[in-house]
Amino acid sequence: MSQELVTYIVLGSHQKLKKLKKFKIDSEEECIFLNFKDESSIILDIDSVIADSNGSLIVLLPPSSTPKKINRETLKKMAMINYPVWGWFDISNKEDLLSSSLKKINSILRTTPSIEQGIYFTKDLYFSIGGVGAFKDNYFSEISKRLYSRLDPQPPLLPLTYRSSSKVSLL
Repeated sequence: MSQELVTYIVLGSHQKLKKLKKFKIDSEEECIFLNFKDESSIILDIDSVIADSNGSLIVLLPPSSTPKKINRETLKKMAMINYPVWGWFDISNKEDLLSSSLKKINSILRTTPSIEQGIYFTKDLYFSIGGVGAFKDNYFSEISKRLYSRLDPQPPLLPLTYRSSSKVSLL
């Protein structure tokens, strides 16, 4: 195929992302590191990168994470269908039990994924809801509310694979 189906956007500051290498992608995928300077520029940066991306399905990822191969194939299939979808990845079992349980309960009750889980959505759906909205302490809370007002999320995909054991932080 000549067109990218899925665009992976790894979020983080220049300091966080300069130490990382992009993960290996197929010809139908695109991987972009979104280096932002401070929190005030995040929303504009995300909007412009998504608008300029080639993929019809956008995946926002925390630093040092990659989707498992089976998830990547599922995401490509979702992109080929060309139907609005959105969702997130499940929580890794490597986290401590209490933290993992609280995040799972939060995801179930509030339908809001944490930054460690990442989030995916179709580009058309993203712009139909007016973009990411606010990007505060719970990074995906506003966009999740906006997406949920349009469409129910897909069941969570398998957890992301992390190349680092440190806590996820974008700055």
